[in-house]
Amino acid sequence: VDMDFDEAQVQLQQCEKVCQMDYFLSKHWTEFQENARLLIFETYCRIHQCINIGMIAEKLNMKAEEAEVWIVKLIQNAKLDARIDSEKSRVVMSKAPPSVYQQVIEKTKNLSFRSTMLLSNLEKRDKELKNMA
Repeated sequence: VDMDFDEAQVQLQQCEKVCQMDYFLSKHWTEFQENARLLIFETYCRIHQCINIGMIAEKLNMKAEEAEVWIVKLIQNAKLDARIDSEKSRVVMSKAPPSVYQQVIEKTKNLSFRSTMLLSNLEKRDKELKNMA
C-alpha cells in the first residue's frame, strides 16, 4: 500500500475546491474535511511513534495551533491513545499491545468464509469425479 501523505494533502486541497464549487457538496465540506483529516492522521499514527505537531499540521492543511487543539480534542474524545509533549511540540503515541481477544479475532476473521469456499470446492470436485466415473 502506497502511503503518500504529501499527495493526500494535495488531494484534500483539490477536494476542497470541488466541494466549495458544488452546490450540493458545499454544505458538507467541513464534515468531509474532518473525516479526511482523521483518516490521514490515524494512518500516520499507525506508522509513526512520535509525530511533530508542525509537520502533521502541514500534512492536514492546518496551522500548528489548530492541529494541536484538534489533536487534544481527539485525545479527550478517546479516539486517540496518545499524549502531547508541549516542550518538544510533538505527539507521542501510546503503544498498547493488542489483547489476546483481539489477536484471536484477527486470526479467525475469514475462517467462516474460507471454510465455506473449501466445502464448495470439495463438493465441486466430488461432482466432477462422479461425472467422470
